[in-house]
Formats: sequence, C-alpha cells, structure tokens
Amino acid sequence: MTYNIKHGQTNAGCTQPPSTPGRPPAPDCNLDLQAAIGVIRQHDPDIIGLQEIDRFWARSAYQDEPAVLSTALGLEHRCYAANLDHPPDSHADRPHQYGTLILSRFPIRSCGTTPLPRTGENEQRGFTSAVIDVRGVPLQFYDTHLHTTAADRLLQTAAIAQAIDAAGAGATILVGDFNARPTAAELQPLLARFADAWAKAGVAGADNPDGLTSPADLAGPPRNRIDYVLVSSAIEVRAASVPLDAKTRVAADHYPVVADITLRP
Repeated sequence: MTYNIKHGQTNAGCTQPPSTPGRPPAPDCNLDLQAAIGVIRQHDPDIIGLQEIDRFWARSAYQDEPAVLSTALGLEHRCYAANLDHPPDSHADRPHQYGTLILSRFPIRSCGTTPLPRTGENEQRGFTSAVIDVRGVPLQFYDTHLHTTAADRLLQTAAIAQAIDAAGAGATILVGDFNARPTAAELQPLLARFADAWAKAGVAGADNPDGLTSPADLAGPPRNRIDYVLVSSAIEVRAASVPLDAKTRVAADHYPVVADITLRP
C-alpha cells in the first residue's frame, strides 16, 4: 500500500483555535491519526509506504507518528526518513521532523534516505529505501514524495532512476505521491523501468473507474491519479485498487493505492 496521510489531518469540518503570537499553533482541530490507521488496518498490508509523516510537530499534537503507526498497525519493522529536520521554532517547541515512512511485517535489513535535488529554496524532498527480507527473498522497497512543481520533479525522477539503476537488478517496488499524472514527461524515467500496478491489474470500481487518487474530500470525486505502486519485472501484480468509501473520503486528502503482488523466488 501507498498512502499520503497528511500527518493525520482529516477532512472533517471544524474551527481551528486562534494562534498565540510567539507560540506554536494548537493541534489541527480535525487531527485524527486513528482515521488513517483504521483505513490501513482494514486492508491489512504486509508493507506500506506512507508520506507526510510528522514527529513532534505541534500541529499533530507532538506525536511520534512513526512509532504510533507502527504500534497501532502491528507492523514492527520501520524505516523513517526525515526530509525536514527542524530545531525548536514556530512549528514546535522541540526538535521536530517531517518525512516518509516504510512499515513492514517482514524484517527490514537496511534503511536509508537520499535527499532529492530541487530548484531554488523549494521544500526538500527525499527518497527512502529499505531492503526487506520477504521469507528469504530480498525486496528493494522505495518510498518518495515528489515536489508539486514539474521543474523539481524532472530533477527528482532522474535522481531516483539513477539510484535504482545503481542498486542493481532484483525485486523492486517504488511507491509514493508523485504529484504528477501518468502522462507527465517527468514520470517517464520511472515508467520506463517499472510497471504501473494500476495500469497492469487495476480493479476499476463504478465510482472510480480510472483509479484516481486525489483529492480525497467530502465535496466530490477525485480528479487526478498521482499516487503509484510501481514494480519491477520480478514481481507479478495480481490486482490493484484505490479504495474510495466513507472512511477514505474523510481520513486524508489522498486515497490509498493497494496492490496484491507476488515475489518470484
């Protein structure tokens, strides 16, 4: 599964308390990390790549979200990468981080992150990598959250493709919020190397025949497909889905993508 959970901020309507000058903000009034946990638990993935994960931010009630998610989901093996690593500032009264998280039912043998290139002072993005031991089969699992600007994504997908090529052949999965539709030019270095699980075996529901993933909200249907599970040729995709229901409409501003895959021995 891949899922951008927006640090646990839901789409429930509420009124945010006013901020106090010189102090970090109150937690988001519609903060409910348990809503995303409920969605994930319903699909019970063996491995999940998550994006927009906080550690110790005021907006998310100073939670250590990687630890909370790992414990609540029973996925004890985790790999967290902070794309932002701040000292105490206007966002929190203690050091705090923000990034991507890989959770696994299987042992994670190695965990690393690579900062991705960017233009100017745009927000730093990263590329999280884990080697997961799936019953004796090594799986290279990557999780990323690309920038919202095409210029940055062009640099970032080239860097990801180069890093994956350097890692060598083998069973590989790349997931994340790519912030680009499948036809975007910047995605072609990735789509040339991997199969898109949705394009290969997507199960189209009547309310979402094209597997659109964003935005998730209460006002209307999603309009874009920007979240992906990409797999190498060593992996068989049996089915892929984008769950669109009452829970996923509220839990975050993206819908998750779930893929049923088989690793070849």
